[in-house]
Amino acid sequence: MLESLFANLDADTARAALVRIAASVEVASLLHEIESSTSRISDLVHAIKEYTYMDQAPAQNVDIVKSLEITLTILNHKLKQGVVVQRDYQRVPLLVNSFGSELNQVWTNVIDNAIDAMHGKGELRVRTYRDASCVVVEIGDNGPGISPEVQPHIFEPFFTTKGVGEGTGLGLDTVQRIVKKHRGNIQVTSKPGDTRFQIWLPLAEAST
Repeated sequence: MLESLFANLDADTARAALVRIAASVEVASLLHEIESSTSRISDLVHAIKEYTYMDQAPAQNVDIVKSLEITLTILNHKLKQGVVVQRDYQRVPLLVNSFGSELNQVWTNVIDNAIDAMHGKGELRVRTYRDASCVVVEIGDNGPGISPEVQPHIFEPFFTTKGVGEGTGLGLDTVQRIVKKHRGNIQVTSKPGDTRFQIWLPLAEAST
């Protein structure tokens, strides 16, 4: 189509037309990128407000799946470098009298550790399901696993396998304290290619 159009134009006119067409395409592409970036920024701002539970009561019923997705949005900059997220959500009732921002800290610490264990590339598995009067959140990865020697110590304060300046050793200790505060329980199983953290939290209907 362009060939037939330019066949009737002299070289200077054709060159000027191509420049204008290229400029129009570039502007359109730039506008699309701006719109996309604006949308991403807006989504991130919304996620941050949800993550910190700004403008909301500190204790309230919390949608576990929603809180997991908000955390994944916050960590997207680390996930997009090579981590594939596999989701398996069973819709469950809301938790009762939960501290949402603290639960988000739990998901953040466990997911961030999984990403680090996989060196930023691998499969992150996030699963929710009901077990009697609890909702179970399972966060797994296909990294190298936690050695049997290390596993008994991972919840100890200040214990870390990371290098100097890379970790405080407070992540999983904090996770355990928050889970216990919510009258829950946390367990971990690990072998090469399959590490799973399972967090049990009481369902709303179990506390009413």
